[in-house]
Amino acid sequence: MEAGNAQVQALRLELQTLHSRTEMLSLELADARERADAAESALGHASAHFEETLDELRQEHTATIREQALSCMMLPLDELLTVFSVLERSTTLADALTGLFNGLIREFSRVALFAVRANRLEGVQQRGFEFENDISRVTVPLTPDSLLGRSVGSGRLESMLLNPATDSSATGVPFGGSPCCAVALPITVRGTIVAVIYADDSDRMEFGSTSPQALIKFAELLLMYSLLVFVRISSEPQSEQVRQRA
Repeated sequence: MEAGNAQVQALRLELQTLHSRTEMLSLELADARERADAAESALGHASAHFEETLDELRQEHTATIREQALSCMMLPLDELLTVFSVLERSTTLADALTGLFNGLIREFSRVALFAVRANRLEGVQQRGFEFENDISRVTVPLTPDSLLGRSVGSGRLESMLLNPATDSSATGVPFGGSPCCAVALPITVRGTIVAVIYADDSDRMEFGSTSPQALIKFAELLLMYSLLVFVRISSEPQSEQVRQRA
């Protein structure tokens, strides 16, 4: 009996110990659940804040792109009005040609003026190029497959859209560099092409710059307006002679 009682007492003590450990584990489990719930709540708040911040960033990015696009569209229009005003005040063909040249410089990084001489072009003026010699010593043959040659042959503005990553010599760019677009503008006076202006956007910064398509349209509008000015100026001496005879 004494042995049995001692064994029962030992079992009771062990049971109390297990009960105490169970209560402690329950408390630890409850505390762990509370911590897990707090972490989940914090994660939810952090996720919501992240989504809110990301949405604000998207809106700011969209607004920035919209502002840049609007700026790239408006800038050439403002420049056009300025150049049109200069051309309108021109009184000689030289003034009008200088106005057109300077107008192209406003948007293109490289511009060169060439005089047409039989089957070649002779350099007259340039801006943005790094020629080893003076441009007046530069001559360009008028080949029909070149950008300048096509412009003289068609009597219209010729343009090229390019990928700067490709080899420019393979794509037909006459003066190298890494342009995204290049244009050739034939200058017609009294039905004869007397000069050609070449312009491109080589080495321009991509961010915030005018798109190549807008640059080509800018050059096309300048050429169309300047040709009207050339016609007006070239007809003025004849009109004056008619008035004097009358």
